[in-house]
Amino acid sequence: MNPELIAPPIDSRRAKLASRAAEQILADVMQLGWPVGHVLGSESELLERYGVSRAVLREAIRLVEHQHIARMRRGTGGGLVIDEPDVDAVIGPTIIYLLRTDATLDEIFDTRIVLEELVAELVADRATETDIAAIRETLDYEAHGNVADYRLLHTQLAASTGNPVLKLFVETFSRVINFHFNDTAALPADFEQEVCRAHDQLARAILTHDAGLARERMRRHLSAEADFVRSQPSTVQRLDPSDALAGSDSDKRGEALARQIVADILGNPPGTFIGSEATLMDKYQASRAVLREAIRILEYQQIALTRRGPGGGLFVTAPDIVALTDIIAIYLRRHGVNTRHLEEVRTWLELAVVERVAANLKADGAEAIRHALDTESGQGFALAFNKREDFHSVLGGLTGNRALELVHRVTMRLGWQFFAEFATSDPRSGEFARADVIEPAHRGIAEALIAGDTEVAIMRMRAHMTATSPTR
Repeated sequence: MNPELIAPPIDSRRAKLASRAAEQILADVMQLGWPVGHVLGSESELLERYGVSRAVLREAIRLVEHQHIARMRRGTGGGLVIDEPDVDAVIGPTIIYLLRTDATLDEIFDTRIVLEELVAELVADRATETDIAAIRETLDYEAHGNVADYRLLHTQLAASTGNPVLKLFVETFSRVINFHFNDTAALPADFEQEVCRAHDQLARAILTHDAGLARERMRRHLSAEADFVRSQPSTVQRLDPSDALAGSDSDKRGEALARQIVADILGNPPGTFIGSEATLMDKYQASRAVLREAIRILEYQQIALTRRGPGGGLFVTAPDIVALTDIIAIYLRRHGVNTRHLEEVRTWLELAVVERVAANLKADGAEAIRHALDTESGQGFALAFNKREDFHSVLGGLTGNRALELVHRVTMRLGWQFFAEFATSDPRSGEFARADVIEPAHRGIAEALIAGDTEVAIMRMRAHMTATSPTR
C-alpha cells in the first residue's frame, strides 16, 4: 500500500499540545461567561495568546469546533467565535457509544429508572409554584387527548429539578428508548388513558410534596412501560444502526460521512482495517477535505485511528468512554453544572451501583475490587482514576450496565475537574479527599460487598459520600 494514500495522522506531540491549547480555549470561554457570538481573537492574536505553532493552533481549533465550544469565522470581523454546545451534539456521540458497546434496552430502562426516581424525589421536595402550574398544564393537555409526546412530563420534571445532569440524561435515554421502539401503531387503544392515569398519580404525589410516594410511583410507571415495550414483537434489545445513526439535512458533510462510516464498522473488532484514504474517497464518493473532516471526528471520538507506513490506513479502535465523557462534561459546564448538582446525582448513583454489584458479584469481580484498592494505595487516586482502575470506576464497570456506567463516569469526571479547580484556588479543599480517610472507607465498602452484605455496603457508601462531600 502506498503510504502517500493514507490520511496524515495527528502527530502525538502535536496532539498533546493541541489538546492543551483546546483546554485553554475552553477555560477562557468559561472565564468570560460563555458569551455566544463573542470573538475570542483572530488567528494571529490566538497564536500570540497561546504561544503555539500555527499547525497546533489549527488542530486545537478543530477540537473546539467538534466540541461546539467555538468555530472559526472567515472574512471581515472574523476569528474564533464562541459557539453554543447543542444537545444533539451530545446525544449523537452517546448513541454511537451505546451502539458500539452493545448496550441493551434493559440497561437503558434500568438507568432511566435510577435517574427518574431521583427526579421525582427532588421535584417533590423543591417544586415551585411555577413548576406546579407547568405540571398542571401538561396534565390538562394530556387529559384532552393530546398525548403526542409520552415523555413530555418526564423531561419537564427533569428540568424542574434544576439539575443539568438529570435534564440531559433523562432526555438522552428517552430518545434512545424511542429508537428501540417507535411503532406507535402497536400501541393498544387504552394506552393513552393508562399514561394519563400514571402521570396523574405521579403528579399528585409530587404536588403534595410526598417524595417517597413520588419515587415509588415513578418506578412503578417506568417499570410498567419497560414491561410493555419489551413484550412487543417490534421491540429489539439492541439499537438498529440505520435508525439510531440517521442524521438531518442540516448536518455538515463530514459529520454525515463520519456517521456512515460508524454504521459500516459496527460489530468489527478493534484493529479491523477500514481502508486507505484513496479507497474511502472512492467508496463514499467524498472529497479529500470531507473525508479528512470525517476522520478527525472519528479520531476525536476515539472510534477509529489512522496509522502510517506499510499496511497503514484507518483502523477501528476499541470503544472508549473518555472522549464521550469529555464531550458531555463540556456541555454540562456550559449549562451551569456545579458541585451540588453532581453531589446529589453522584450519591444516588453510587448507591445504585453498590446495590447492583452486590446482587451479582462473582469471584473475578471481587478480585477486580481488590486490585482497584491496591492500585489506589500504590499509585494514588488520580492516576488510578485516569486508568479507570480506581475503586469507584471498577464498581461502575461491575454493574454490567453500560448506560449506568456512562452516567457514573461523567459525574466522576466532572467531580475531578471541580476538585482540581478548588485545589488550585483553596488548598484546604483537599481535606475531604485525604488518603487516610478515603482508603479505609473504600476497604470497608469492599469488605461488605465481598461478604455479600448489601445493606452494610450501601450504608458505608452513603457515609463515605457524605464524608467526602466538598459542600458538606
